[in-house]
This record gives sequence, structure tokens and C-alpha cells, in this order.
Amino acid sequence: MYNMLIVDDEEEIRRGLEAHDWEGMGIRAAGSCENGLIACQRLFSEPADILLTDIRMPFMDGFELIHQIVQRFPYMKIVILSGYNDFQYARQGIRYGVSDYLLKPVSRADIDETFGRIVRELDDKRLIEIRTAALERKAKLSAHFLRQRFMQRLLFQRLTQDEIEEGCSESEMMPEGGRYAVWMLRIDRREEQPHYYSDRVWDLILFALSNILTEMWDGAGHGYHWIDPVTGRCSLLCADRSLLDKSEAGTSMEAEKAAAAIAENIKRFQGLIMSTVSYGIGPIVSDLAQVHLSRRTVNDALSAETGKGASLVVPLVLSQGRESELAHSADNGWGIPVREAASASMIEDAKRFIDANFERSISLQDVAEHIHCNPNYLSSLFRKTTGKNYIHYLTTRRMERAVQLLRHSSFKVYEISEMVGYSTPAYFVDLFRKHNGHTPHEFRSMQGNAEEGEH
Repeated sequence: MYNMLIVDDEEEIRRGLEAHDWEGMGIRAAGSCENGLIACQRLFSEPADILLTDIRMPFMDGFELIHQIVQRFPYMKIVILSGYNDFQYARQGIRYGVSDYLLKPVSRADIDETFGRIVRELDDKRLIEIRTAALERKAKLSAHFLRQRFMQRLLFQRLTQDEIEEGCSESEMMPEGGRYAVWMLRIDRREEQPHYYSDRVWDLILFALSNILTEMWDGAGHGYHWIDPVTGRCSLLCADRSLLDKSEAGTSMEAEKAAAAIAENIKRFQGLIMSTVSYGIGPIVSDLAQVHLSRRTVNDALSAETGKGASLVVPLVLSQGRESELAHSADNGWGIPVREAASASMIEDAKRFIDANFERSISLQDVAEHIHCNPNYLSSLFRKTTGKNYIHYLTTRRMERAVQLLRHSSFKVYEISEMVGYSTPAYFVDLFRKHNGHTPHEFRSMQGNAEEGEH
């Protein structure tokens, strides 16, 4: 039985479609949604096998919904149902890879023919493909959780360099700009009336915000974001030098344009949030360990500004007073004495565990639990014993395996990425380039040319 989600803004049509004899075709109507935004939120948490969607809907139309879904669930079958007999719609649907395009009012015969074919296609899929898709979704969800947890720590605490390196690796982040700043967005009504929104509406707002920032901020290569689930304040870590290098004392036009564009995009959901949006751009810091100071500065500035739709630019370079505050912030060490006895044995046990498990997603916590050791102590001991930290060793092993696979297999780059423990191919490509001086594709091409030259 395949699960199908129905999306249409007309309640009568939703009810009519749900009443169809889907079970006779091996399909279970798993519910319906009134617009694309609600459907997107639901599918991200409960993926379906088939999506039947209208085009013109509020908040998020059918094509935007399809655009979001095909990126994350390429195996999902999608059928467009629309009352607009316009070939442009059909052609755009074909570009997205939809399975079929049905016009309202649709006949039972058309439904049976279209979905009967889709069920046969799903039945023909190999079990290995279904398992692979499930593993990919699980890995992406895991990476997302780790990234959110690390971003929260980075924004609110002073972390050590080891903690930053480990956090970036586990969450597959590569903020290497050398200059950083935190931008912040505020939903003004939430600040004025904390209980204005129902829990259901607030969850939907948080989902919409995350969706916008993932596409317009993370996806654009500007940096990474974290959203406070209680206040809705969005903290955007900017690591894009093109947005930060324009001025040493004032603001950057590009920075203000980017912030304003995001705030403007949120207005698409004005009917949902019923609020103005304020934003602030925090001061630049030169080290990720100082990011929490940039966040605190812009957060304080926004809190002091009670106006609606405000746009603030805190001086882009951190003041001397705030820099000196860093020296008096939380302790950056662990104060754990390193025992000499048995330390070499513990590190060898840790290496053996890493060697046996680096092809899956493992963290410092996993290694520490395996050898019954405190993670902070293990990190300190690893560096003291080997001269390198845990992440350097793990990454080296993964890169060695990636090189072997590129040389001696025909696996695609995204498949090799997963096989060496990375859920995000783009992150793997950047890391491979950093360690080997070439992208995986370039490396494989060079190997091919070398082999041809040997014959």
C-alpha cells in the first residue's frame, strides 16, 4: 500500500478525492492539506510515496511545493491536478519531472489510468532503491539536527578551537571566510504579544522561516542559520566575504540588500504571520570563537529598538570593549589532567573504532562512549598523544578511502560521499578539494589520463 497526500485549497475537491476508491489500486489516502506550505511541512516530517497537488494556492503554490519536494525526495511520484488548461503549466510540470498532469474536472477513468500506471512503476522499483532513499533521508535529518545543535552552541557560547572544528565536521559546515557576523530577524508581533499565535500556527511560521532561510541564505552560500523556537528570532551566521568586506567602519550595501531581500521574502507569508519584520546586522568578528559576541550585540540592539519593521546596522567591526570581553568569557579549556598511564592504549582503541566505522556518521561522543571515556578528555588526549586532533584523523581516513574509490571504482561522486560518511555531497567536494587540491571529478579525470598514458 502506497501513501498519497492530496493538496488543494478547495475543501469540496479534497473531500471528493479522498472519497475515491484508492485502496482498490493499492494506494492509501494519507490525508489532505489546504495549501503548499502545510503540505511541505507535513511531507518533510512524514514523506509520502505519491503527491497529488493543485497549482494555484495561498502561501506556497503547487510548483514551489514540487520544487521543494523533488530536491529532498526524488523518488516521490507527483501528479498535478489543475483547472487551468494551460500548456505552460504542463510544460513547467514536465521540467520538474511530474508523472502526469490532470485537468479538473477529472474523470474516474483518468484517475484509474494515471494512478494505476504510477502504482506499477512503484512496484517495479528495486528494494535496494527504497532502502537507499530511506538511508539518505535519515542521514540528512541527522546532519540537520547536528547542525542546529552546533549552531546554537556557537551562537551562545565561546567554544574552543577543537570544539569548533569537531562541530563543523559533524554538522558538515565549512565557514572559512575568516570574517564573520551575525544578522538577526525578528517577528515583531511575537515580541509584543507572545501568546498571539496558536501552537499550530507558530509551528507553521517556524517551518516557513526555516524554509526561506535554507534557500535564500544557506543555499546561496552566505552562511548558516538558527531559529529560536520560542521567540522566532532568526540568527544568520554570515561567512560570505562579499557581504562583509565592503567597509571597515560602516555598512555594506550588499549586506543591507541581502538582509532586506530576506525580510521582503517573508512578506509572502503576511497573511500567516500578521506582523512586520525587523532585522539587524551585527558587528564583524575575526574568529568563530567570537561569533557569540556578534550575536549578543545585535540581539541587544534589536531588543532596545521597539519600533516595527526596524532595520539596524550595528558598527560592522567589533568594538575594543567587546573584544576585551572575550578574554573574560567562559573558560576555554577543560582543566582535565592528562594521565600518562594507558593513554596510548586508549588512543589505539579509539583509532581502531574510527577505522572500523568512519564510513558512517560518527561523532566524538560515539568514540568516547565506545572506549568509556569523557569526550572532552578524549579530545585533549588525542591531540597530546598524536599531535593531531580527532577530526583530523577521521577526515584523513575518509579522504584516503575516497581516493581509493575514485581510483578503482565507477561509483558516482555523491555515492562515494555517502560511502565515506558524508550526507552532503557539496560538503564532501569542498573538503576533498581542501585536502587534495582538486575536486573529486578533477582527481578522477587526472587518474584516467595517467592510466591511459601508462598503456
